[in-house]
Amino acid sequence: MIAALALDGVDYALADGAARRSLLANCSLRFGPGRFTCLTGPSGCGKTTILSLLAGVCLPDRGRIMDGEQDIAALAEAARGAWRAARVGLVFQTCRLIDVLTVAEHMALVARLRGRPEAASEGIRRAMALGLGDRLNQLPGQLSGGEKQRVALAQALAHRPPIVLADEPTAALDRANAHVVADALKRYARESDAVVVSVSHDQAMIETADSVITLAPK
Repeated sequence: MIAALALDGVDYALADGAARRSLLANCSLRFGPGRFTCLTGPSGCGKTTILSLLAGVCLPDRGRIMDGEQDIAALAEAARGAWRAARVGLVFQTCRLIDVLTVAEHMALVARLRGRPEAASEGIRRAMALGLGDRLNQLPGQLSGGEKQRVALAQALAHRPPIVLADEPTAALDRANAHVVADALKRYARESDAVVVSVSHDQAMIETADSVITLAPK
């Protein structure tokens, strides 16, 4: 069974000139497997910071980042990177596609980088499920914005990560494409028993999520 992902008593502050500005104080949140959770709230309330902490990209001033029984914050940087590569799929607001690679080649790239040969066929299967079956041999420049975001989502899911973290993945999409992405994230959480967490202001994401956490302004 996939373990829960959690922040446990986390403090986090940002440098603000000579002082430090607290973003999180004694923050404890738990994200269970098989559920799609949406983090929302006003700008500057700490949503993206929470996502970065959950990904092990930044470290708390105090507290723990728990993947089951493992404290990710206690790992050395290289070990955190290895953990992230093995267990986390990241979806960004801006698609990070390579101009000279086709959709299918992007999935093959994931397989090579992750050392998971099966990820190529899995990524193509995901892309086809997202309505990209007739786009597999096309380059990013031949795709619409919504299609590019679906390629990025298929890439993130290609190695079947037990944790998926998405930062405003529908911000640049129309409502129809936003629903496609939101539905895909929820479906993946359920079928893979995965932890799926997304930062979003998008009503399609909020309506689709199993649970919504609204953070207070700072």
